[in-house]
Amino acid sequence: MFVYRKGIFCLENEWFGLRSPISVRPALELLRASDYHVAYIHRDVATRAELEHYIRKWFQERNSGFEVLWLSMHSRRGLLLPGDMRRPDERIHIDRLEEILAGKCRGRFIHFGGCRTLSIPKARITRFLRSTGAVAVSGFGEEVDWTESTLFETALMLELQKHPMTAAGIRAVRSAIRRSRPRDVEQSGFAIHVRS
Repeated sequence: MFVYRKGIFCLENEWFGLRSPISVRPALELLRASDYHVAYIHRDVATRAELEHYIRKWFQERNSGFEVLWLSMHSRRGLLLPGDMRRPDERIHIDRLEEILAGKCRGRFIHFGGCRTLSIPKARITRFLRSTGAVAVSGFGEEVDWTESTLFETALMLELQKHPMTAAGIRAVRSAIRRSRPRDVEQSGFAIHVRS
């Protein structure tokens, strides 16, 4: 099988407090150690400013081989919560994210790894895709269990390595995930939206 290598640029927030060791980093290590040798960059973010800073780093030429942005953080409908969830100024609405990413995501894929991020109108997702130029976005429409969703996301990241970063390639990823994990897809409300 041919491999279409895509690096993963992962930004992750603190999940369950300072004493919790929970992180997606072991999943990334597994992907790197696999037959697919998936390269990754992982950064912890604790504030909105840090999130915006690292997203801008993703655009730098030296990071062009990292076509997948994995935003592994708490979220709500259309809202990322990288820092103190009690502070409204630490939240990033999809409108702000769209501003930062506008016109910069050609040939790239964005995965929202938090609960219900994409539980928003399809027209809003379509606008986000058109504005950013991303090939596709994916995420969950429901609340998800952290461990189960991370296992699912690991399978998604692996499946992305098997297909080209084109609309047809990402549709093939979507079909493969639906076939191999129908129960997970249904329970989590997982969806991949491809730019037309």
